Amino acid sequence: MSGAQSPPPTTTRRVLTRRGVMWIGQTCNQRCYFCYFLDRIKDARHPEHAFLELGKLRDMARILREFYGCCAVDIQGGEPTIYPDIIALVAYCREIGLHPTLITNGIHLAKPGELEQYPPAGLRDFLVSLHGIGAVHDEVVGKPGAFDKITTAIGRMRDLGIPFRFNCTMSKPVVPLLAEVARQAIAYGARAVNYIAFNPFEDQEAGIRTHENVPRYSAIKPRLTEALDRLEEAGIECNVRYLPLCMAEPRHRKNFYNFQQLSYDLHEWDYQSWMWTGMPPQRMREGALMPTLRIGPFDHAIMARHTAARDWALRHPALARAVFGAQHALARIEQGLRGKDVLYREEAAFRAREDCGYTQNAVCGRCAARRICDGFHGDYAEFYGMDEAEAMTDTPPIHDPAFFICHQQKIVDAEDQSWAL
Repeated sequence: MSGAQSPPPTTTRRVLTRRGVMWIGQTCNQRCYFCYFLDRIKDARHPEHAFLELGKLRDMARILREFYGCCAVDIQGGEPTIYPDIIALVAYCREIGLHPTLITNGIHLAKPGELEQYPPAGLRDFLVSLHGIGAVHDEVVGKPGAFDKITTAIGRMRDLGIPFRFNCTMSKPVVPLLAEVARQAIAYGARAVNYIAFNPFEDQEAGIRTHENVPRYSAIKPRLTEALDRLEEAGIECNVRYLPLCMAEPRHRKNFYNFQQLSYDLHEWDYQSWMWTGMPPQRMREGALMPTLRIGPFDHAIMARHTAARDWALRHPALARAVFGAQHALARIEQGLRGKDVLYREEAAFRAREDCGYTQNAVCGRCAARRICDGFHGDYAEFYGMDEAEAMTDTPPIHDPAFFICHQQKIVDAEDQSWAL
């Protein structure tokens, strides 16, 4: 079967993404030390460890499509390809117009006959986690032989004509290999490569981040620059997540995404639906789904009290429908009056500052991009300080989060063309 495909269209238009995300359970066949969910993956008793029932996932997918208006979804775990009902979930998402991507480590997909199931079910593409080359990849994912399996799976994706993109987390052992990851993407025909800063989110194990595995930004910059140049020369979309904008060469500023830029990336997640699916009741096998939320009044108060709110909603369903319905109405009014883009930008700033502890220093205060850049991750600043910060002075002060990224050509799949082009 030939893997030859015509290239997808691209766009520089920037609109709020309509892609959602579902975590289907923190069960995995790898142990990546940089994983956001490593504690939950290692602990079989954790309430988010087990895979969710298919019925609950279908209900969640329907809410993403019908309530939040998502047109695409990233399905991830853990490792979604080892979920027994994954083909049925993919097929259901496609059936309701929620075009599915699987975020995968590729190990299970190396088995004969696995990949062939996905195109008939309606999979859009795979987002493959390639975190290095050879023994380095095996080391950081904690699985001997993982690189051989992932490259086997990628080669078969290419041969079967199944679209795929790469994620690469830039932990310290991986940094010298960033250009080699780019060469692999070019050789195999990946549609895009995402280079992601090794930052702590969720419940990464305490103490796992050390000077031995967290690279300095200044060490990343030259290797990353070479990788981005190679990819752009080959016509492959490339993106950098969660690094200060001063770590980009001017020609690569369009490729850098902080929290304020994420919601304008067609391949990233809509903040409003992400806020809801990110709540523990939507990640747990046991219990009911939480009522839906919109970005607006009281959203963070409810999020902070999700367990109490869930228990209260289950005990008083009629009253809960009224209360959450009022939150929806108030949020719609605020979004109409102030603009959804404004509220999404405030949500982005809140996540960076309150959830992740990003910080800026006096040099950042003189930078033209200070209003659209998150700055330095909080614990990185504790490790290394912030002497690497450089003020951007070659442009007037920037207020628009899309100021740079609107110059990047982004892939648009056929299913997105009605709203993204």
